[in-house]
Amino acid sequence: MMDLDQSAAPKQLVFAKIEKIIRDMQHHDRGIKTRSQKVFLTSIPCAFTGSELIEWIMDKLHVHNAIEAVHIGNLICHYGYIFPVQEAKVVLLKDDSALYRFQSPYFWPSRSNLDPDNTDYAIYLAKRSMRNKQQHGLEEFETTAFNKLQRMLRHKWDFVLVQAQEQLRLAKHRKKADRLVVDNQEKAYWKTHRPPPGQINSLEKDIRRSYRPFALVQSKKRTVEDLKKEVTYLQRRSARAKITTHKAAEGMMRRCNRYAEHDPFLAGAQPSNPWITDDTTMWTLNTMLVDTPTERRVRRWCISLRELLRDATGRHEFEMFLKKEYSQENIRFWQACEQLKYAPQSSVPEQVHEIYREFLAPGARCEINVDGRTVEMTQLALRKPNRFAFEAAQHHIFLLMKKDSYPRFLRSNEFKKLLANAMHTNTKKKFFPFGRNFMRTAKVTPDATPMALRRRGSLGDEEGEGQSIGETGMVHSLSASNLQDYEMTKMFSSLQPLHSAALVRNGSLTRLELASQNGLAERGEGGGRDNGAHVTTTTFTVSSNGHHGNINSTCQLFTVPSCTLPTKKSLITPWEEDGS
Repeated sequence: MMDLDQSAAPKQLVFAKIEKIIRDMQHHDRGIKTRSQKVFLTSIPCAFTGSELIEWIMDKLHVHNAIEAVHIGNLICHYGYIFPVQEAKVVLLKDDSALYRFQSPYFWPSRSNLDPDNTDYAIYLAKRSMRNKQQHGLEEFETTAFNKLQRMLRHKWDFVLVQAQEQLRLAKHRKKADRLVVDNQEKAYWKTHRPPPGQINSLEKDIRRSYRPFALVQSKKRTVEDLKKEVTYLQRRSARAKITTHKAAEGMMRRCNRYAEHDPFLAGAQPSNPWITDDTTMWTLNTMLVDTPTERRVRRWCISLRELLRDATGRHEFEMFLKKEYSQENIRFWQACEQLKYAPQSSVPEQVHEIYREFLAPGARCEINVDGRTVEMTQLALRKPNRFAFEAAQHHIFLLMKKDSYPRFLRSNEFKKLLANAMHTNTKKKFFPFGRNFMRTAKVTPDATPMALRRRGSLGDEEGEGQSIGETGMVHSLSASNLQDYEMTKMFSSLQPLHSAALVRNGSLTRLELASQNGLAERGEGGGRDNGAHVTTTTFTVSSNGHHGNINSTCQLFTVPSCTLPTKKSLITPWEEDGS
């Protein structure tokens, strides 16, 4: 692949073709004749009409259609090689007597930068703002851009003003006709590079061209080595296992379910998140090497050998197990290969030869069990020592541990002992009392007179309308302070028998007959404080209009008797209790 330089870029190729046409147009013999044009009483120098340009394109470029000739002329105008003398909001070439000029080669897109600097644009706008407002006044979009540039270039705005004043001073020494032509050329240049809102910027670079390098493929003859590489690549692709989307999704779901309990975002940090609770216990328990790992950490070792080797504590325990199995050299070789991958470049050759002498050389003191093909590949890689010289041998040892040593480690007594002695850390429960029923017992001085209360959900009013099925329930304190809960010192231990109650539901009358049993069981036995709560066991029979049937069932009714509402004078405060 060969990158294109600036001269071979796609835009530059277009510019080269247009500039060749422009040079032919400006030829003194076969080009377009430019002269001073009379418009009323004004003489416009170095101009030509649109009809002359269309005629020349049809004649010299052999274009037989006038519409095609106008289209070619419009492309030339949009790229800034030709511009109209009279200012127009939309740059279009017309086959009429409208006057046009050639742009100076200094302002051609190929000669100048495609994206000019903001400083140059600020100098141009500042120069126009210093001149006559009637002839050189800024348009609305130019005024907005000028104010924005003034804020952006605040650090060098003095330089911008000095440059604008110097250019105006030099322009005064030119002839009036030359000064008029240069002003029009400069104005046309900036309208091409900074077009008004709503117009197309022909010089704008496509976003795809910014991220995709254009290149030309060098045609070369394919060698035998290239064909061998292609055959090897295709064989490897054809031997690759095919998997459907359904199977891939199932595998992804199994992996997510397996790692869900180890994800602190899903399962929560154990025992707590140190960034929230300021408790560093989690960091202490999950250091690299610990004597007693957590239960979650040990269970993660069961997922795969890769997870076990990724953990420093798990790697140490696995090495101790292999030491008892007389195969410690496998894990040591694997660790040496991992350290080699991250070693300094200056020490890589020395470490490569040291690993080979210790684990792979004939008669090595910690020789590992690898096949002959792997040894040959390793010896071939040792000719140019690098970080991945033992990649094949390391992969072979990893598969050996995965199929043999790792399952035996999970079934061993050492691992079971680790799992049994692992530290159990549970996520701390957060205290959010919102929505909970916190019932407080009112500590008041009781009144001797009981007061009947309505059944919960009764349709009666405060004067006793509707049937009541029990005595008073909980009584809220009238105290406005928050000193202490008040204590109920005496509760009533007798309840009136429960009678039948009429319930109205969905427009049909349902008769609920309650038969109270004798005897009430008090709560708080065993020496506890009697709070007056009682449980009664009742049986009831249900009959409704149009439906007859007996349902014998046993339920328990929980009744909390209370007293009449106390007055302010009967409240007992903590200091009154201490004094009594």
